[in-house]
Formats: sequence, C-alpha cells, structure tokens
Amino acid sequence: AYKVLIKSNPFPVICGRVCDYQCQSKCRRGTVDEPVAIKNLKRFITDNASRPEISSIPVTRKEKIGIIGAGPAGLTAARGLTRRGYKVVVWEELPEPGGMLRYGIPAYRLPRDILVKEIEEIKNLGVEIKCNIRVGRDISFEEIKKRFDYVFLAPGVSKSQKMGIEGENMQGILGGIEFLRDFNLHEKTWLRKEKRLGERVAVIGGGNSAVDAARCALRLGAKVNIIYRRRKEDMPAFLEEIKAAEEEGVKIECLVSPLKIIGVEGRVKGLVCQKMKLGEFDQSGRKKPIPIQGSEFTLNIDTLIIAIGQRPDELFEKIIKEVKLQTINSKLFAGGDIMSGPSTVVKAIAA
Repeated sequence: AYKVLIKSNPFPVICGRVCDYQCQSKCRRGTVDEPVAIKNLKRFITDNASRPEISSIPVTRKEKIGIIGAGPAGLTAARGLTRRGYKVVVWEELPEPGGMLRYGIPAYRLPRDILVKEIEEIKNLGVEIKCNIRVGRDISFEEIKKRFDYVFLAPGVSKSQKMGIEGENMQGILGGIEFLRDFNLHEKTWLRKEKRLGERVAVIGGGNSAVDAARCALRLGAKVNIIYRRRKEDMPAFLEEIKAAEEEGVKIECLVSPLKIIGVEGRVKGLVCQKMKLGEFDQSGRKKPIPIQGSEFTLNIDTLIIAIGQRPDELFEKIIKEVKLQTINSKLFAGGDIMSGPSTVVKAIAA
C-alpha cells in the first residue's frame, strides 16, 4: 500500500496529516453508509509501513532543469524530473526547503521530523537544493535561463494581500503569511516572549492561514478574535481546524467586516467593524455579505493580523503574467500556487 502511495505522491506521510480529503465526498461508499476514511487510512499506512531505501538515480539526460521554489510544487517537479534522468537544481530563498509546508503550517499540525524525512528522500534521489538564495538578489533570473535548458517557476504566493482600508500602514499590523513565516522561523524567540503580539489580537479572514495564525497567537498568550464577513459554514478553512481553534479558546465573530483601523501615535489600538447580513449569491457560489447600517462597533486590540489572501512576489508576478502551465517562452514552465492561487497541499502537488 505504501508503494502505491509513493508512486504518484512525494509527500504521503505529510498528506496523511494535512490533506483536505475532498475525495471522500465523492466516495461511492457514502451512498451505503459512510465514505472510506481515506486520509486516516493514508496516515495509518505511512505511519506503520516499512519504507524502502532511497538511492540516487543516475543522470541519463543531457538537459539541465532549474527550479525556483522548494515548496510542494517545486519539490514534486524536482522528484519527477530526477526520476526521469534529468539533472535538477532547486533554488529556495528561505533557510530550509519546504515552502508553506515548513513556514506556513505550524509544527503542531505538521511535525517537523516528518517534513524533514520526506524532503531528505527527495534529496537522496539526487535533487540539489540551494537554500538562502533569492532570485533577483543572489542570482539573476537571466543567469538561470542561460545556465539551464528549462526552468520551472514554483515560487508560491508569499505575500499577504492588504484590505485597502484606512489605517492599514500602522505599526502592530501583520500579514498572516508573514506572521506564520516569522513564527515558524523564530518559534523559540516568540515563546521566550522576546517578540510579542500583546494581549488582544484580531485576525481577519476565514481560511486555513487565518485559523493557523489565530491558533499560533493563542499559544503566545493572547486573547484572539477571528473576524469573518460570512457565516462560519462559509469559512474556507478545514472544519476540523475551525473546531480545534474554538475548543482552544479562539473566538470567531461571523458576519462582521472591518471598516477602519484606529491607533495612537502610529500604533494600532482598535478595529472599527460593521455587522453584515447575507444577500444574493455571488460568483463564488456563496451569499454576498451586505453591510447593516448603524451596526458599527470597535474592538480594542494590540495587534491585527490580516489573512484575507495571498499574492506572488512582484518579480515573478511580472514573469508569469498572462501564462498558463507553459509560458510563452518554451524554456519556461510554471506551476503551484503562483498559477492556481493559494490552495491546499494536495493541489500544490498536483498543480
């Protein structure tokens, strides 16, 4: 069973823990009683099966492949190409490979020893990963194109979107992705309280990044409110993560939208919000939230974390503009979140 999993998925152990298991909703067994527990079965198999030794695969092709980004999409491509005999080099700007697996998902959800082991198996195939190298700073994109026959762009979407409301440039306002990255990079520093969020934290958003940021803030001793403009059942985050957050003490305020940020001497002190009601369905298939006039109220906060969406780095945003999986340049390919938008680990592997 493990050999079947590893054929098409380079991260079976990881997926046994953080997969969104949407396939279970399509399982025909559900018409009889309940779907096969695919995620749980995957975890049981990968936790208990003996793992074959991974040995280096000889290079049999003359073409060299450069990959930008050592997240799930980049590493999946590197593994597949190496198994086909190509020489592959991966560049990663952060200290360790893994992308959002390492710097976006907290360790309490994805233990780091599991992540390290699965990445080591990819490296053992012969994949060369160069970390702490930022394309555009330490090596130019033009240099990579000259040195390699083909280039695969998988840098992900590493920056948080802004809300575009008054007061958003004050101190004490963090992007959700930036906060999670810093927490995962410097967890001991945060836990020693050498970095602080303050006592009251509000998180804007309803996705997995918002819930992860809220739960991390809670672990740092803060009282945390998630502000979401639709209903709880409309939140894109995994249901089990939402339930876990509430059980731990995170308060989720639904049908509430931020209006403006207020502060004192340039530092955030409060968030003015407005209650919402649901109107007609919008293009997302969900009912559109409509402001309720006269329902404004203010939350007193020390830190605001904005997790409403993600966007790519400006350099790669320009490069992959108006392209699909293969760019207009036959040497360049792109995949992962930068093409499909921020999504799940499984979709990043497949993208």
